[in-house]
Amino acid sequence: MATDSHKKTKYKYLGKAGSEAHINAVEKMTRRNIINELERVVHSLQESYLDICFGGEIEPDPSYDFQMG
Repeated sequence: MATDSHKKTKYKYLGKAGSEAHINAVEKMTRRNIINELERVVHSLQESYLDICFGGEIEPDPSYDFQMG
């Protein structure tokens, strides 16, 4: 598979595998993924709570910007 040496990658900042910069970047990405997943869980719990308490009669909060990915 041919690669373009001038093509930019979003992972360029990761540095060489095993380097301190690489380890720090991987840890940051892992923490960000955990935070995103926890935010989705909290949102899901809030929606479930509203459904249980109010029978789904309340509209979800439009200010909550839920993004997958």
